[in-house]
Amino acid sequence: MGEIKSALEIALEKTAHIEGDLSSIQNREYRNDGKRLANHYLETGDAEELKKSFDNTASDRRESVLEGAVSILLAAVKLPVEESDTEKTARIGAGLEALIPGQGIAAMFGQVEQIFKQYLSEWEQTKSALEQQFMPKLRAKQQEIARRYGQAVPMELNQDPEYASAFSRAKRALDDKYGMVVDEVRSRIQEITGMHEE
Repeated sequence: MGEIKSALEIALEKTAHIEGDLSSIQNREYRNDGKRLANHYLETGDAEELKKSFDNTASDRRESVLEGAVSILLAAVKLPVEESDTEKTARIGAGLEALIPGQGIAAMFGQVEQIFKQYLSEWEQTKSALEQQFMPKLRAKQQEIARRYGQAVPMELNQDPEYASAFSRAKRALDDKYGMVVDEVRSRIQEITGMHEE
């Protein structure tokens, strides 16, 4: 009669060929340490603390910690939604400069901050132009409804499908235009660090 094996013995047989790669696990943990470091920095904005923490990292961990921190900071580079988001861009640049000094990163992010301010300004102008273009049409629709049904029906501009479509197209075009700046910044930092997106 055949030998009856326990579930543990069967599991051990099936996984015997799998060897744990300790260095891979350690590197992942060190990258996670770097991610935590960068997230903490984004919350506090204390570049000195970030630099000090990174400088105190053991030399065998530094590359992985740097990789994790840079990945978080690069992921935070996004087109701004409001003016305060441009300040976050400056903070990201200062953090990257603290981690990778002497590469002109702070100056590059100073330019990016100005470009993002230009983006916000251009978007405000675009929205204003769209409102001026579509508001008379909306009023005409309201008057037609009031004439037809004998009562005024309040309508918001964003309820107009034609306006919503034009708004969406304009936003997408502007995002595509300025999104190239975000892509360029990310690729420059990756080039400087020799890292690639995960």
